[in-house]
Amino acid sequence: MKILISMFVLAAIMLAQTDRPLSGLQSRYTMAELNGMKTDDRIAFLATKLKQQPNNEQLESFLAAAFLQKLRETIDPAYLKHAASVVDKMLSANPKSYQALRLQNEIDMQRHDFPKVAARARGLLERNPSDSGTVGLLGDALMEMGRYEEAGEAYKRMLELSPNLFSYNRVAYHRFVTGNMGEALSWMQQAVRAGSDSPENQAWCLVEFGDLLFKSGHFDDARATYEQALTTFPGYHRAYAGLGRLFAAQGNFKAAIEHFRSAQASVPFPDYAAMLEALYRSTGQTREADHELALIDTVDKLMRINGETMNRNLAVILADEDRRLDRALELARAELAVRGDVFTYDALSWVEYRRKNYKEATAASEKALAKDTPDPMLYYHAGLIDLALNDKEKAKQNLDRALSLNPKFDFRFAPEAQRIAKSIDSRQSDAEAARP
Repeated sequence: MKILISMFVLAAIMLAQTDRPLSGLQSRYTMAELNGMKTDDRIAFLATKLKQQPNNEQLESFLAAAFLQKLRETIDPAYLKHAASVVDKMLSANPKSYQALRLQNEIDMQRHDFPKVAARARGLLERNPSDSGTVGLLGDALMEMGRYEEAGEAYKRMLELSPNLFSYNRVAYHRFVTGNMGEALSWMQQAVRAGSDSPENQAWCLVEFGDLLFKSGHFDDARATYEQALTTFPGYHRAYAGLGRLFAAQGNFKAAIEHFRSAQASVPFPDYAAMLEALYRSTGQTREADHELALIDTVDKLMRINGETMNRNLAVILADEDRRLDRALELARAELAVRGDVFTYDALSWVEYRRKNYKEATAASEKALAKDTPDPMLYYHAGLIDLALNDKEKAKQNLDRALSLNPKFDFRFAPEAQRIAKSIDSRQSDAEAARP
């Protein structure tokens, strides 16, 4: 259960991958040999070398980086602790160590301390303006704080310094969030083509590409991309989940359940439990559905025990299920205290809608839609909020927008969006017909 608990702190920051070439290692081993090792082998090798050469800062920095890579591959928070332990030792020996501070920034990014990451990144860039990885982390922190124009400038600089998978996928994400799906798809395609020495990094990028394809309704291409991710990094939970969402949207619930079970077996995210609960409920498997619902609540209890107060994903899950809404609001507000992006505002808007606080829901929804982010779920949420306020014209516009992006954006909610939009059309037609 230890893994379950701390995923909430880590889940949404997997974008924070930095380009960390292993150049400069003072040993007979070449950079190519280290890059060619599996992550576990690299960790073992570096740990052994450090026993032979204690306090070697270069080896320590590579070991911490390897732990962070393993964190991305497994979502096991133990590796974040291992990395932090190495970095603390480095900083104890040399508080101004550039490599240690750079790695500390990656750790703080995982911990959601975005203002600290941004401030430290600016300080590091004064020392080394050409550090593309630190420029990328600066952009990541700014994105999470909702400072999109500044983030765009950071990513532009990163692209100039290092045109590769890491910069391309950041530019793609920025284009998506700020309303340009076409450019986002183009940049993400470049990221996939650029490739990476790390199979997990490559698979991560493929899933991001697949998610964009799915959101924009390109189902066949999305499926091929998710399957390529599984070939690249077998067992990758995010690829299984992507295929699960796609199959569910297409009405193939059996395949959807199979793929979400595979994802959950690898990493027990509450998101996967929520999808399985809905799928089991839809197929009459009440006992299995109740089990998944209990799992979500168990995770929340463990969060409380461990003092974790924020999680927008869990807030949305509870709002989707229309239950425990006070807890959902608590989670969403805590997240908003550290995160000012469109998706956190969307989570808050959805929770407030379920609580029937429509004024507050509208205010949050307006901020969620401020950048015209082409995510169908944002417009679905907005449409239902508009309908609750009896603004049928605006509700129809937002629901049509969601459905135009992907008419099957979610197996639970897309049919409702279609029904409501059709109902509004019918009422408007009847009203026009009744006019003298």
